[in-house]
Amino acid sequence: MEQAPTHTPYTPAQYQRARNDYPFSYDPWGSTGPAETNTEAVDPSLDEAPRPSSMQRLGERFKQMPRPRFPEHVALKRSPKRHGVTAVVVAAALLSSGATAVATYGLASYASQPAASPQATAAAVQPSVVSLDLAGPQGKSTGSGVVVDEGGRILTNNHVVAKAASGATLTVTFNDGKKAPARVLQQDPRADLAVVQADGVQGLTPAKLAYGSEPEVGQQVIAIGSPLGLPGTVTSGIVSALHRTVPTGKGTGLGNAIQTDAAINHGNSGGPLVNMDGEVVGINTAVAGTKQGDEAAGLGFTVPIDQARGLIEQPAR
Repeated sequence: MEQAPTHTPYTPAQYQRARNDYPFSYDPWGSTGPAETNTEAVDPSLDEAPRPSSMQRLGERFKQMPRPRFPEHVALKRSPKRHGVTAVVVAAALLSSGATAVATYGLASYASQPAASPQATAAAVQPSVVSLDLAGPQGKSTGSGVVVDEGGRILTNNHVVAKAASGATLTVTFNDGKKAPARVLQQDPRADLAVVQADGVQGLTPAKLAYGSEPEVGQQVIAIGSPLGLPGTVTSGIVSALHRTVPTGKGTGLGNAIQTDAAINHGNSGGPLVNMDGEVVGINTAVAGTKQGDEAAGLGFTVPIDQARGLIEQPAR
């Protein structure tokens, strides 16, 4: 048996009992007992009566203490569902917050932008539309054109300016009333298109050209020009059909033309057909007629702007 240290007040049996009480494992609110670390028998004659250890006394005090009360589990209460209310509020906020929606939500802002009105579209495009007047031995004629660069190049129909090759004088009248002499730069008789140059002008307002963007049937469009010599005339309609082949006489004709019911008359030739984004989708060229020589109402034809691209992009002379 292990000998008790001489500096302790315990008898050998008391020391051994205290030795067996450590380490101590217990449940403060359950049963207590010493860890079974030593099973060696102890002679009861060596001590008059067993004395509880300090750990046993501490365990008894814990057992007498009231058990703590833990809070009961409280289930989270969900608010009733409000179907659609949140979505409507968000949509309204986006729709009513213009600049914020544009900066943060590109796709939503595009959908939230209303289509431009014919008034707004006409106001934006009219500064780019001109009247073309020819005067020569064979008389006078009037057509229309659209400015394609700041330096004075103008797109029109070839049949509008064809007489300039035989000595007719060509004059451009701009939307603000100013006039300038002009000369023919490029011609494409097959597509009935031409480019003329207004001399002595700078800082013009070129139109936006809808290259590679074919209009859709039913899409709203406006025509701007000088029908019967009335400059700046605006008419409205829709795209009636696409890819029309239109004979214009003497073995010539238009291929792949846009048909529109926007009113087109003599003098509109060479003027633009414009979508609601203010982009030129074609050059107004012809109207349908009957065998008796009468013009059919609401049957106008326009050369798609893509057919003019090569002509416009040629170097200026």
